[in-house]
Amino acid sequence: MKHKYFKSLVVTGALIGLSFQAQLQAQSKGEAEKIRKSYDLTKLNVMKQKFKENASNEKQQALRLAKRNGWKTKFTTKDGRMLELQRVVDGKPIYYTTFNVDAAKSTRTNHLHSGGTLGLNLMGQGMTAHVWDGGLARTTHQEYDGAGGNNRFSIGDGTTTRHYHAAHVAGTIISSGVQPNAKGMAPHSKAVGYDWNNDKSEATTAASNGMLISNHSYGYATRNQFGQVQLPQHYFGGYITESRAWDEIMFNAPNYLMVVAAGNDGNDNTANNNPTGGSGFDKLTGHSTSKNNLVVANAQDANVDASGNLVSVSINSSSSEGPTDDFRIKPDITGNGTGVYSTYESSDTAYNSITGTSMASPNVTGSLLLLQQHNNNTHSSYMRAATLKGLALHTADDAGASGPDAVFGWGLLNTKKAAQVITQKGNQSKIEELTLTSGQTYTITVDSDGTNPLLASISWTDRPGTANTTVNSTTPVLVNDLDLRVTKGGTTNLPYELTGATTNAKRDNNVDPFERVDVSGASGTYTITVTHKGSLTGGSQNYSLIVTGITGTPVVCNATVPTGVSTSGVTATGATVNWTA
Repeated sequence: MKHKYFKSLVVTGALIGLSFQAQLQAQSKGEAEKIRKSYDLTKLNVMKQKFKENASNEKQQALRLAKRNGWKTKFTTKDGRMLELQRVVDGKPIYYTTFNVDAAKSTRTNHLHSGGTLGLNLMGQGMTAHVWDGGLARTTHQEYDGAGGNNRFSIGDGTTTRHYHAAHVAGTIISSGVQPNAKGMAPHSKAVGYDWNNDKSEATTAASNGMLISNHSYGYATRNQFGQVQLPQHYFGGYITESRAWDEIMFNAPNYLMVVAAGNDGNDNTANNNPTGGSGFDKLTGHSTSKNNLVVANAQDANVDASGNLVSVSINSSSSEGPTDDFRIKPDITGNGTGVYSTYESSDTAYNSITGTSMASPNVTGSLLLLQQHNNNTHSSYMRAATLKGLALHTADDAGASGPDAVFGWGLLNTKKAAQVITQKGNQSKIEELTLTSGQTYTITVDSDGTNPLLASISWTDRPGTANTTVNSTTPVLVNDLDLRVTKGGTTNLPYELTGATTNAKRDNNVDPFERVDVSGASGTYTITVTHKGSLTGGSQNYSLIVTGITGTPVVCNATVPTGVSTSGVTATGATVNWTA
């Protein structure tokens, strides 16, 4: 079955299940409060006001300059993209644009659905996705149960303007399958729609209220209405104030993950002064160069067998490549966004097929929504954003160059495999949410299952870095640099790091807030060590450790009585005990 995906979304919600039965319950106020409890709500409110004021001032200045210079403020291009003026930088108008070119297919998310091979019945019951886009979906569309009065799509910010792009994205997430080919990733979930103006302020508010995931299928337009490159050169691949602002939101709301479309400039090598052409640098701009979010590339329909194993997949040539200027792995992951069939806004029965990273991103967002649902159903809690992101990257199917690259990121999302790791937690997999303090070393030993590769990864939501205006600055923007090593005997296995757009090496990584170590042909016992460089800003760093390819067989422990036992210094509060080793 082909599933469709599109625009910008934020996810809240949960599911509590008994065994594999569909005994479900929406996210309660208590669950939302549990998420909020760990947040500094006062700081988040200050951030919200700052973002709101900045956006208003920038927009008003831009509108004044547009009137003076004859710039369009909101228009649709011949290829169907919507552009809206947001701000002016270095005298140039900066527009948001929708990321659709032509679009998609499911990434084995159907294996989690009712009737899927995993027997999980995960349909997004009780979950809510919040969607930011260039407009709104149609609340009464038949795919959102509008005809029956049970509208699962609502408006979050008073916006009234509909747009086909927003409708397509929302449908990719929540369409119930009245038209089977339009069935969304989470077909029983709800969605709340917002337009993209004041997105940072609104997202801060939603995160403060317990939002788990947001999807953003838009970004900066590379060219203006006349086809001229309009972005400042340092925007391409650079960590700018926009990138930092979103990292600041996510750091202060660590259960919140922002999912972002990479963009559709893969075939355009002029704007970035790329001397080589082809794959690589400076195709990503704005929030797609943040550290803590999940940036999604667009693949063609994948060749997948009946069991959900990837046979082959190709990138859509329009998908924007990375990496960032400091050689972080961006995009992070790939979804399917080619030829996606989903809802439109023109009527209650309108549909269409389009292509782009705008479609691949909600493909991923809706899938991650089900993974949060599954974790809450299985382990009675939602994952931290770093855990959810780390799980997606840990279990992705490698595509393109061997290992991570700046075209596919870590590969094609494998929702089935990610769900299985959640199910096997504590037996054949480890998913641990930990904290490393300054000067601390964390060490555990694991036993390989002797069959699958041993994979260990760490993921963390890093503090916002320092925004810069230097063109092609290679200075790392990582603040707290954690390190992962997997050792056995005298052999130490290192994580991946990019050496080019399509090349990587296994070596010390000082740029990415995600590290993965792969040990092929693993057997026996391995030691996993997590350390850090320098001193940790803030004195500590939360992180998530995921390990797969380990045995589920308990280690036999034979207890023996020691000999030569003696005690001394016995008091009410302590004693010294000696025995023969």
